[in-house]
Amino acid sequence: MAAITSSVGALDVQGIVSQLMAIERRPLNESQQRADQYNTQLSTVGKLSSSLSALQTALTGLSSGRFLQVFKATVSDASMGAVSTTSGGSSGTYQIDVKNLATSRQLVFDQVGTSTITDPKAAISGAPDSISFQVNGKTQTVTLRSKPDDVVSLQTINDKINAAGIGINASVVQNGSQYKLVLGSVESGLDNQFKIVAGSNSSDSGGTSGSTLAGLSQSPTAGTESRDASNASLTVNGVAISAGSNKVTSAVAGVEIDLYKAGSFTVSLSPDSAGVAKNLQSFVDAYNQVIGDVKAARSGALKGNASILDIQGKLQQVLATPVAGVDPVNSIAYLSQAGISLQKDGTLKLDQTAFNDAMKKDKQAVVNLFGNASNTGFAQRFNLEINGMLDPKGVIETSKATIRTKVSTETQLQSSLQSRLDTKQAQLIRQYTALNKTLAEMQSGSSSLFNLISSK
Repeated sequence: MAAITSSVGALDVQGIVSQLMAIERRPLNESQQRADQYNTQLSTVGKLSSSLSALQTALTGLSSGRFLQVFKATVSDASMGAVSTTSGGSSGTYQIDVKNLATSRQLVFDQVGTSTITDPKAAISGAPDSISFQVNGKTQTVTLRSKPDDVVSLQTINDKINAAGIGINASVVQNGSQYKLVLGSVESGLDNQFKIVAGSNSSDSGGTSGSTLAGLSQSPTAGTESRDASNASLTVNGVAISAGSNKVTSAVAGVEIDLYKAGSFTVSLSPDSAGVAKNLQSFVDAYNQVIGDVKAARSGALKGNASILDIQGKLQQVLATPVAGVDPVNSIAYLSQAGISLQKDGTLKLDQTAFNDAMKKDKQAVVNLFGNASNTGFAQRFNLEINGMLDPKGVIETSKATIRTKVSTETQLQSSLQSRLDTKQAQLIRQYTALNKTLAEMQSGSSSLFNLISSK
């Protein structure tokens, strides 16, 4: 908008034009207010969309019955290993006998030719421009020298290998006045061991001694300090298992076992009622969040929007419909029969004692209550209903599209109104500036006439 400039004269041009423009701006202000309201509505619909998606996430484990497969895992000797649960599994006790842990390959180089290394930055005679390793079946090259006059030293080899990020850790170790290069696989196990495959003055014996690397060699002491890679070897209830890592993930279903040392210990799995309750409460909380957001919309930005407000009605209709084909008298057909009841305010409440009683009465019926082969479980039907709401043609996306159209209309209107206001303001400034000039000229003429009459 053009700036309002004042001029010398009998009239306050700036003040007059400002007052007139305040009246002219009313349609623009009203459009901006409507746009703000529409944007608030859009934010409210977005919040509903997020809470519905969160409810779907909470339903995922319920429809498959995995929410009941929650266990506590304990280990008989914490110095031998640790356990953590994942998903699935079954109650029981497992005898773990560890013969040896998984190790990573390590090679120690402490000589150049037959001489010990006393300066890690000294040039290595015969060092190549590059060396190559094979890690987990993949050959990768490390450049040691970019220019012909670059110095390749023990420290250079160490730094270049680490910078390459090829699955090998390098370190320079000092023992008194002697320096050594230690190479080790990042990951343990036979599949992750490294092998020296190329480079002048570089060779791999395949064992712990006799290898060379870029002019470096191994003394007998370095050979004893090196080690071969190995898999962890253990038995679970007598069944032999080989694992490339000391975190064993497939030996016992639903459990990850961290091995600390060789020896024997037991792992016990028992049902975790608190974990099951947490999963159920997550569903209840997510459902209640949706209801809370619908109520907030009803009393706020989306007041009177029937399609949005119908979300609560559709969810409650799912609650009111029993699992098809299940006798509600002799079995469990409603969530309320498993301790999840509808409250007067439209929210859900979990009674853990009632749920535990239902589990004792008929665990499979509780599983089928949430999800079954016929897709008539409550979790499955809730999920289907929410899919419809979040579908591109569903209530959420169509509501967003409608509101965005309104915002766009107001934005275009505001642009048009602003252009007209700029033109109107410029016109008023010209008119009142001209009037001011005319009045000033009239005042000047009157003064001259008065002075002429007075002189006579």
